Order: sequence, then structure tokens, then C-alpha cells
Amino acid sequence: MLALKQQSLTPREQLLATGAASLTDQQLLAILLRTGTKKLPVMAVAAQVLQRYPQLAALAQASVTDLEQIVGIGQTKALELKAALELGDRIRQAVQLRFGTVTSSQQIGQFMVQRFAGSQQEHLIAIYLDTKNQIIKEKELFRGTLNAAIAHPREIFAYGLQVAAARFILVHNHPSGHTEPSAYDLKFTQRIQECGALIGIDCLDHLIIGHQQYVSLKELGQM
Repeated sequence: MLALKQQSLTPREQLLATGAASLTDQQLLAILLRTGTKKLPVMAVAAQVLQRYPQLAALAQASVTDLEQIVGIGQTKALELKAALELGDRIRQAVQLRFGTVTSSQQIGQFMVQRFAGSQQEHLIAIYLDTKNQIIKEKELFRGTLNAAIAHPREIFAYGLQVAAARFILVHNHPSGHTEPSAYDLKFTQRIQECGALIGIDCLDHLIIGHQQYVSLKELGQM
């Protein structure tokens, strides 16, 4: 009887009754879309969105123009949906590592794979540690296109000195999803290691985050 009642509820009613976590992707989309068309109910429009983008990460990367190609979605709905997806992406990226002890690069890598899923921008993050590998602070240093013009060691080490870090781990993502380190990645890492040796704040590892995977330059023998 309870199952029958839940099936008869609209997505909004079910959210109120059982919470957002109980809703399907289709139902959540229907709430964001609000209304359908004269020929298609909102749940049918939501189904078309998921048919076009069965992976939510792909939906998050869809442009407003892409979304407008779906029957039942005009510019207003496309803009609202894109704004909601972008907000969700920013919330996910804002989540920081909890304070605690870093025991392996895998611990950091798996966390960051989830954080940067679907991200279209490149981010450079430093995780600063004390002498016992306890996390002192995580800081986003750069966002955009990682290159020599904006990724300068002085910003990395200036903050490390400010928080009295003993060592740190660098993390950056490749929006392409590929984890193979570029020539610049390797050169940049070598430069950071050299600076760290002089200043006395060691770079323990540099992780490159891709689509559902990561690589450790230390494990690759590049550090």
C-alpha cells in the first residue's frame, strides 16, 4: 500500500514525504524543469534529457545550446538547468578534506576523483601537512589553464610558510579526463621539488586527476 501511495506522488510531493535522496535522477530533473509541454508531461521531458545524457557528468558539461536541442526545453529551462548544475559543481568542489592523517596518495587521489568529476576547468591544489602528515590546510592555488605564467612556486611556498607546513602534496586535474602527465607537468614538478629542497618544505607527491582515475608522479618514478 505504501509503495502504491509513493508511486502516485508527484516528484515534489515525494521529496517532501521521503527526502531528496529517495528520488530518481528523472524525478529530480522534473522538479528543476517544473513543467512540461502541451504534448509532453514534465517527467517525459526529464526522461528525454537522461536519454540524451545518460551519464550525469556528461549532462553537467552540456552547454545551454546543447540543452535547447531537447524537445520541451527552451532557453529559460536550459538556463535554469545549467545554473543548477553549475551550482552543484561548485558545492562539490568546495568540499575540503577533513582534518586527519594522510596515510597514502591513494587516500587523496580517490577523494579528488570524486570532487573533480565533470569539471571543465583545471585546478591546482596544495594539501599542506605537518611533521606527522596531519592535514593543516588545503588550498586552491589556481583555477583555469595551468601554465608557467600563473603557476609559480612562490605562491605555493609562501602559503606553506604561512601555515608552518613541513611538507605538502600537489593535486591538479585534467578536464580532458586523461591522466598522462604532460611535459610541462613533469618540468613544473621538478621545479617545485628543487624549490622545496631549498626552502625546507618537501613536495611528497603530485597527483593528476582524470576521469574516474588518477596517477601519482611519485609512483610513476617521476619524483
